[in-house]
Amino acid sequence: MTDAALGTFGDRFRHLRDAQKRKTGVPLYTLAVNRPVGRVIAAAAPRGTTPNHLTMIGAALTFAGILALFLWADGAAWGFLVGLGLVIGFFFDSADGQLARLRGGGSASGEWLDHVIDGIRIVLLHIATLAYLLRTDVVEPPLAFALCTLFVVAASATFFAGGLFEKLTTTAASTTVTGRSRLRSALMLPVDYGVICWMYLLVPFTGVFVVVYALATLAKLGTTTMLLTKWYRTLRREDAAARAATS
Repeated sequence: MTDAALGTFGDRFRHLRDAQKRKTGVPLYTLAVNRPVGRVIAAAAPRGTTPNHLTMIGAALTFAGILALFLWADGAAWGFLVGLGLVIGFFFDSADGQLARLRGGGSASGEWLDHVIDGIRIVLLHIATLAYLLRTDVVEPPLAFALCTLFVVAASATFFAGGLFEKLTTTAASTTVTGRSRLRSALMLPVDYGVICWMYLLVPFTGVFVVVYALATLAKLGTTTMLLTKWYRTLRREDAAARAATS
């Protein structure tokens, strides 16, 4: 455990504020809201708390919200609980990594667990959304299936392709925040997972939720297409550069 982890809440908070991950390419909500809240949770965590503890708390909240959406969400109270579980669960998703940095670094098993839970929640959230849309009968089943399928495919493709790209690319990620990177973060705001979580507070207003979910699906398809194209072109350039270097 590092010296920073043994200090006061203020000491831990300041240490985390100065030890944040890169900001370029990160959606605006994650930068402006989720990471700061996660920093507070990590700094306030009792001394015996581990990053995996925070990971599991976040997973429990997230999956409780998803389960409520799948089985029961049909009124204001349930809609509030679904959204609250997703939003707070995502706060803990940011807090676990920050606690790991505070305690002197994370572990391979902890990072694996975090990514596995992320991959599962991405799929389950949209399966539960499909169940909710079919149960409330607010749209025709073919439209409900189309929206949820498109969203989950786009979200899963971005998650897995992005993680693989980071492992394959030889280009170091920029740590400098520029006007262009700020614009990119703002443009990604509608498809930031954290913003999607807040969207589920609209569940009691089924008609409004469907419209917002459909717009978010279109936005997700657009950003996924752009990101996949960008990542592929970057790797192609790196392949070409590697072949030129060895020829």
